[in-house]
Amino acid sequence: MKFDSTNIDVIGGGAFDIGDNDSKVLEEIISEVINEIIPSEIKLKKKIEMIDNTIEYLSYDLLSNFIKQGVEFGIFPIIAKYSPRIEDIPALVRYPNKKFIYEYIKTALKLKILKYEDEKVKINEEFELNIKMPKFDKIISDYVMKYNFITHISRYALISYNHPKIAISFKKDPDIWDMILSSPYYSLCREIANDCLKIDKGNYLLDVGCGSRSPKYFLEKVFPKGYYMGVDISKGLLQIAECRVKKSYCDSYELKNMDFSDIIPKEKYDYVICSHTLKYAPSLKHFLGKMMSSIYKGGKIFIAEEFILGKNKNICKEVFEFYNKLNKRFRGYYSEEDVKNALELLGYDFKIEGIGNGILVIEKL
Repeated sequence: MKFDSTNIDVIGGGAFDIGDNDSKVLEEIISEVINEIIPSEIKLKKKIEMIDNTIEYLSYDLLSNFIKQGVEFGIFPIIAKYSPRIEDIPALVRYPNKKFIYEYIKTALKLKILKYEDEKVKINEEFELNIKMPKFDKIISDYVMKYNFITHISRYALISYNHPKIAISFKKDPDIWDMILSSPYYSLCREIANDCLKIDKGNYLLDVGCGSRSPKYFLEKVFPKGYYMGVDISKGLLQIAECRVKKSYCDSYELKNMDFSDIIPKEKYDYVICSHTLKYAPSLKHFLGKMMSSIYKGGKIFIAEEFILGKNKNICKEVFEFYNKLNKRFRGYYSEEDVKNALELLGYDFKIEGIGNGILVIEKL
C-alpha cells in the first residue's frame, strides 16, 4: 500500500503550529529514534572523538596558560631583563617554593619557550605558538573546567606544594574528586569502557583506581550474576561509593581501600578496568604484571588515559605533566611501546589494540 499525502487534510493553511514545549518533546523523540538506529560502532567512534577533541583543545589551552603564568609569576620578565644562570633564577623570582620555579623553567626549556645559551637562560624570541582551531561542538567543557581549576590553584605552589588550597589529593579531597568524577567526561569514559569490553551480566570485573562513581555504574552492568571488585587508595572516595551501592547490590561487590601495587591478585576476573590511573602507577611493569595476573586467558584489560604518548603530535605532554605534578602521586604518561615492552619483559602472550588517542585494550592470550 502506498502512502498518499494528498488525502491528508491541510490544517491552518498547510503549516503546523506547535508550541515551544511540543517542539522540545518532538526534538527528544527524534533524538531517541536517531539514537536507536545508529549502529553501536558509530556511537562508540563519536564518543572517542569527543574525548580526543577535548584533550587536544586542552593541550592548546594549557600551553597558553603556561606562557601567561610565566609573565604573571614574574619569571619571563626577569629572564628577559637579566639573562641569568639557571641556578640564580629562583633567588631573583623570590617565591618560597624554589623547586616549583625550577620545574617551571625546566618545562619552558623543554618546550623551547626559553633557551639555554652561553650557560645563561634566555627568552627564545623565535618561539611561535600555533593553535589549530578546535571542533568546538565536540569538546566536553566540564573537563576543560577541571584543568582551569588546576591551573588556578597552581599559583599556590609558588608558596608550597603543601599549600591547603592545592586541593587535588585523592586522600584529603575526596569531595572534590567525586565532583570531578561525576562529570560528563568521566561518564563518557565509563561508557566507552563498557562498549569496548561489551560487559555483560555475569562478568567478573576488577576496577583499579575505581573512585566514587564507577562502582555503581559497572555494578549495574554485571548485577546480579556477576561480581565487581573496586580498589582505590582513597578511603574517602570508597566511602562515598559505598553509600551509593550498599542497599542495592548485596554480595555482588567488594570495595578495597589499598594501593593496587600491594595486592596479590588471583586469576579470576574477565576484565580489568584501569581508567585514568596508570599515570599514578609507581612502576609500569609491576602494575601491568598485577593486572595481567588478575585475568583469565582471553580476559582483557581496558586502559584509558588522557592520551597515550605518540598518538597525537598536537598533544603537548610537557604542560599536562607540569600541572599534574601538583598531585604528588603523578608519575607520567606512557606510550603503547612502553606498555608492549613491559608486557614482553613479563613474559606474557598478548594482543594489544589502540583505540583513539588515549585507549589501549590488552587481551591475554
